[in-house]
Amino acid sequence: MIRSVIYSAYYISEIMDKEPMSIRDTFLSRLGDSYIFLFIISLIAAILIFNFFIKVPNVGIVTIDGPIMDETTKDVIITMLRYARYDDSIKAVVLEINCPGGEVTKIEEIYLEVLRLRSEKPVVASIDEIGVSGGYYIAAASNSIFAKPSSQVGNIGVISVLPEKVALDEDHISTGPYKTMGASRKYYASQVEMMKECFLMAVMSQRNDSLTIDKEHLSKAEIYIGVEGLMYGLIDEIGSKSDAIEKAASYSGIANYGLVDINREAAARLNGNPSFAHLGANQSTNTVPINYYLCIEPR
Repeated sequence: MIRSVIYSAYYISEIMDKEPMSIRDTFLSRLGDSYIFLFIISLIAAILIFNFFIKVPNVGIVTIDGPIMDETTKDVIITMLRYARYDDSIKAVVLEINCPGGEVTKIEEIYLEVLRLRSEKPVVASIDEIGVSGGYYIAAASNSIFAKPSSQVGNIGVISVLPEKVALDEDHISTGPYKTMGASRKYYASQVEMMKECFLMAVMSQRNDSLTIDKEHLSKAEIYIGVEGLMYGLIDEIGSKSDAIEKAASYSGIANYGLVDINREAAARLNGNPSFAHLGANQSTNTVPINYYLCIEPR
C-alpha cells in the first residue's frame, strides 16, 4: 500500500514537472505566430503607403496616325512629346507610328522634339502599317525601331512642285526678279535637293552602323517591307507594339510599370479630343510651293 502511494506521488511529480514546459512551448509558439502575423500586416501596410506616396513608373504611348499636313496636327504631337518629357512618372516612351509623312518643316520640328525627348528618356518607335517618308524621319530619331514583317518603311525623299510663273500687270509690281517666286526654277530645284540631303543625313547619322545600304540606294526613295528594312538596317527588330514597350522598359531599367496613353492625357490638357487623321490639310500651293516628306499613293 505504502509502495503504491509512493509510486503515485512520483508519477504526479513527473507530470507536474513536464506540464509547465508544455504550456511555455505553446505560449512561445503562439507568440511567434503573432509576430509573423504582425510582420505580414506591417509589410502590406508599408507597400500600400509606398504606392500611395511614390509614383509607379510608366511607359508612355504616343500614337502618330495619319499625315502631318497642318499646324494643328503638328502642335498636338509636339504637346504630347513635351508631356512625356516633363512627366517624371513616365520613364520611357513608345511612338506608335502609322504615318505616310507630311509637310517638311512640320516633320522636321517633330523630329527635333523626339531628339530632345530621347536625350532625357528612352524612345522606341513601333511602326504599324506604314512609317515612310516623314513618318520614317520621325522614327529615325528614336533609340530603336520595331516594325511588323509587312510594315512599309523607307521612302526617303522630298515631293514638291516648281514655282509658278507670275505675270506682272499694272496692278502688281515687284522689287526683284524673284520676289514673287522666291527663286528661279533651276535654283529652287537645287533647294529641294538640299532638303533631300538633310533627310538622308539625318537617317544615316541616326541609324549609323546599323545601315547595310549605301546612300545612293537610299536616295532612290524606295519603300521596303519590314523584313527588308531589317535586312538593310532601317529598323532594329521585327515585333509588335508590345515588344516595343518591353524594349523601352528595359532601356529605362524598370520591371514593374504601368502604361500611359499620352494621346488621352494630352487631349485632356488641351481640353479637346484631337484626331490625327485628316485634319483638313490644304495641299494647294501658291507661287512659292510647299515641300513634303510625304508618300503619295498612286491612283
